[in-house]
Amino acid sequence: MRIFILTTLSLLLQFAFAQKQTPTDYIEKYKELAIIEMHRSRVPASITLAQGILESNSGNSRLARYANNHFGIKCKGNWTGNVIYADDDAPDECFRAYESVLASFQDHSEFLRRNWRYHPLFELEQTDYKGWSDGLRKAGYATNPQYGDILISLIERYKLAHYDLADLPGTGLPPLVSGPNINGVPIKTVEAGESVESIAKDNYVKERHIRKWNDLEDGAEVSEGDVVFLKPKRRRGSAPTHLVEAGETMHTISQKYGIKLKQLYRKNRMELGSEPVAGEELYMQKKREKESTVTIKKPDPNWEEKKPEQKEIFINPHSQPKPADLGSPGAIKGKEVEVPDYHIVDVGDNIYRIAERYHIFEEDILKWNKDLNLMKMRVGQKIYLSAEAAKKNYGSLETKPKPAPEVVTPKPKTEKEIEEIKKEIVVDGPVSHIAVKEDTVYNICKRYSITQEQLKKWNNLDTITIKIGQKLQVSE
Repeated sequence: MRIFILTTLSLLLQFAFAQKQTPTDYIEKYKELAIIEMHRSRVPASITLAQGILESNSGNSRLARYANNHFGIKCKGNWTGNVIYADDDAPDECFRAYESVLASFQDHSEFLRRNWRYHPLFELEQTDYKGWSDGLRKAGYATNPQYGDILISLIERYKLAHYDLADLPGTGLPPLVSGPNINGVPIKTVEAGESVESIAKDNYVKERHIRKWNDLEDGAEVSEGDVVFLKPKRRRGSAPTHLVEAGETMHTISQKYGIKLKQLYRKNRMELGSEPVAGEELYMQKKREKESTVTIKKPDPNWEEKKPEQKEIFINPHSQPKPADLGSPGAIKGKEVEVPDYHIVDVGDNIYRIAERYHIFEEDILKWNKDLNLMKMRVGQKIYLSAEAAKKNYGSLETKPKPAPEVVTPKPKTEKEIEEIKKEIVVDGPVSHIAVKEDTVYNICKRYSITQEQLKKWNNLDTITIKIGQKLQVSE
């Protein structure tokens, strides 16, 4: 009997330990999801995997196990899906719950794409994992000052960067790359009534991105039927060469093959602005030999007379958005955000809520309010929201350097150090469920993979009567 009990306990312990995923297990299990999401959303696969490892403790956190939430995203914004409650910065905070891990990965990408604070990240190269890691920290994704360094450490330890160069895998999973593409770059065909501005808003990017990716000058508009690239074109074309036809230009050819216009000029050793004649062969993938030249159209001697009439437009510099405003303030919600000279702190305000309300950066608020102490913000306090307003009050924003030596926080290097920091980042408090219409004891237990006896024990109940709005603890 004793041998049987010991054997049973040993098997149970082995099963318990086998259930806990390691970072390597997590990577192997979800790397293809991360790569697919990268091709759809431009969030580097290395960043998605590193954040998943850190935020979900390699898929072992209660949020990951009970709600498929691998990134600790809370119920903010216009979230209308399932929710779950767990202790984090405060008791019983609301977190998003997903039907699958795939849905969690998709929502993580959309959370970054739609939130204006993370827009600067999408200007970085897809392989710049250090820039992405540091940018997430600066944008306030997590409050831990070592967050960016931890992500970099995880990416380098598990060699996640090579997934940022991976092709789209044939996994059999639901296809996430929607719409047609040219040369592997997603495109859209302009429909009636669409403009550069509307296309940019619909795809959560800046107007200048659309212009840059499609080699459009300021003020130039698109027409119905035009092809518009929604991501940067490639350095090489989709075909080795192209035979120029009558009426074609370098721009139309670059759009046809998904090659950057400057690269098309460089590969053919042509001066910017020049155009080839019909019948010329252009190189799209390799560079033309120096001895080989392209016949160029001669400029029209009357080109000045044929230029479209330039209208003089008066631009009020005070009414234009600043570069730090990420294009049009409030573009995500389709309305302008009025930014006053200052904000009066109200109950519940903090620097992150103020920054999000006026679409400015936390770093700027700290720079404009040099006496601001984040730990001692008080109701009625005045927070300046622009450099001009701050200068009127302080006279100058320059601060004298403090004589105290700079304290450098050592970067985490060992697995033990990262595990210690994970305890602070991972949301692993008791999980709660708020009963809704049509909930039953059976479906609650089934959803959280628990027994009715556990449900009774954790809630100190002899019998369970489900009522709408009732809060039930569904984990230890």
